[in-house]
Amino acid sequence: MRKRILYFLNKHPKLNNLAEALYSIPSGIGYLFRGSKYGENYWSVRHLNKQHSHKDDWGEENTDWIEAYRKSINHAHRKFLTEKISAINPASILEIGCNCGPNLHLLAEKFPTAEIIGIDINPLAVQKGNEWFESEKINNIKLLAGKADELDKFADKKFDVVFTDAVLIYLGPDKIRKAISEMFQVSAKALILLEWNDFSGNNGSLGKFRKHWVRDYKTLLAEFVKEDAITIEKLPDGLWSDNSWKKYGALIEVIVHKEN
Repeated sequence: MRKRILYFLNKHPKLNNLAEALYSIPSGIGYLFRGSKYGENYWSVRHLNKQHSHKDDWGEENTDWIEAYRKSINHAHRKFLTEKISAINPASILEIGCNCGPNLHLLAEKFPTAEIIGIDINPLAVQKGNEWFESEKINNIKLLAGKADELDKFADKKFDVVFTDAVLIYLGPDKIRKAISEMFQVSAKALILLEWNDFSGNNGSLGKFRKHWVRDYKTLLAEFVKEDAITIEKLPDGLWSDNSWKKYGALIEVIVHKEN
């Protein structure tokens, strides 16, 4: 039934926009009163959420939310994202919002000697990820509990690449500038963000809530670097079946330091 409804909405864009707006109302109210803490509290205990415990974040029936992330290692967007990161040939990598680390697993295969760190707000996901890597004898990945706007545990310019994968869509206007600033602080070469970008120019740099946060990243990032350092491309067809990802999904790359 769910797939039929999504198929129908995909064929009727106006109805899909209405459905998206209605779906956004409860969460929008949560962000209105609690700011980004609303999303943080949800994700920090996502595994305990009985309302959504019957399905994973990929829309499939699955009671083990973290295991679903591990099994999503072959999702099309992960290969696309890791190839973009690999092009920089990083010796050190930080992922913000890594869950149990499927993206980092792929990167460790490509860069077995790189220092690879992931942080996530969910401590159980961190624990399960570290156990996963230990069982596979992957020694160059370490996961830590942490938040996107609290990166002061890391030295300045510590990582060649800092990246996110569908994480900033959960940060509201109250925290997005702080999080971006912290990412620039610890990045030596590049920021790579796979997030929801406003291609219309109507939603502002701090964003508007459209089921998740969509914002004008060109304007936001230009507060920190020159515009010619920023590249934004719409995600290729086929990476996501979700209509909102088709509409807003983007790969945002910022060259922090260009090698001669």
